[in-house]
Amino acid sequence: MVLIREFRIPLPLTVEEYKIAQLYMVATISKKNTSLGEGIEVLENKPFADGATSGFFTHKIFHLGGRLPTWLRSFAPTSLQIEEKAWNAYPYCKTSYACPLLGDRFSVSIETRYEPDAGTQENCLNLNKEELGIREVEHIDIVNDPIDDSHYKPEEDPKIFQSVKTGRGKLQKDWMKSTKPIMCCYKVCKVEFRCWGVQSKVENFIQRVALRDTFFMGHRQIFCWIDQWFDMDMESLREFEKKTNDEMNAQFHAKNNENNNSINTQSRSIFSRSTDGNNK
Repeated sequence: MVLIREFRIPLPLTVEEYKIAQLYMVATISKKNTSLGEGIEVLENKPFADGATSGFFTHKIFHLGGRLPTWLRSFAPTSLQIEEKAWNAYPYCKTSYACPLLGDRFSVSIETRYEPDAGTQENCLNLNKEELGIREVEHIDIVNDPIDDSHYKPEEDPKIFQSVKTGRGKLQKDWMKSTKPIMCCYKVCKVEFRCWGVQSKVENFIQRVALRDTFFMGHRQIFCWIDQWFDMDMESLREFEKKTNDEMNAQFHAKNNENNNSINTQSRSIFSRSTDGNNK
């Protein structure tokens, strides 16, 4: 059965500000997480149009490698890849994830809508009666939700940070009631992993760690990085995004070429020793 969870993430931003903030955050974090032949490879990032709907389409490959937890690595290869396709028709976005190795046994889809409220809409993404019956709703509070010590940074704490450019910050416990502007990201996440014995464990891991924890950390950063992106317009953002994607792909492929050259050198060495032995 598909596990459906709806995350609602309020932020002290306008919906228009978030359009820039989200793209800046995704590009910045993606680059930081790409190294040593692991991370994100951007295959496409281009405009799309489908009838009355238009926006940007992105196609990425996540090379997970050693980033998987130990229990998951026990039955997943170290070269595991996840394919992401996203259609961003702001203020709506649809993202799908697939794994070529697992075929139709694995699927993740995320539908997102951005609204100028504090997360009060009960069915923002128009789920049907059956979906509503199994949906779980979780509110993510970037200020008051607990954070793991290993992930905590004072400069990314909304209770401490104050923006120089906007004056926003040092958010209080009741910030959702006292702060203006405010908006909300509504994210309906559907996860299915059909594999006997580990289905529930993997589905819950994806919802809790791969999605919920990522949303929590990323949206704390979106707000606390506001002085980095606030003056950007869409043209300068797209230039930043392209430059970041090019650097990220170059870094990823450079490491892969280094690994391939090493393998080829080792192979030639082994072949040389083998033929030398045969000639003696």
